[in-house]
Amino acid sequence: MVIERTSDGILIKTTAPVNMKAVQKIIDYFNVLEITSRGQGTEEQAAALADEVNKKWWAENKGRFIK
Repeated sequence: MVIERTSDGILIKTTAPVNMKAVQKIIDYFNVLEITSRGQGTEEQAAALADEVNKKWWAENKGRFIK
């Protein structure tokens, strides 16, 4: 894996096969960091994001709790 800082941002390269669900979670996390670093989000946007994350988490994990 190679991580580079460029003038436009951060570039991450990997040659090994990776789990794309895990990659998407990392991208989502970076999106949250980027949004919060600008301090432009409202409480309503934060609540909407939390609802979306919770719905996605429940859809992926409800089978662990409801058999």
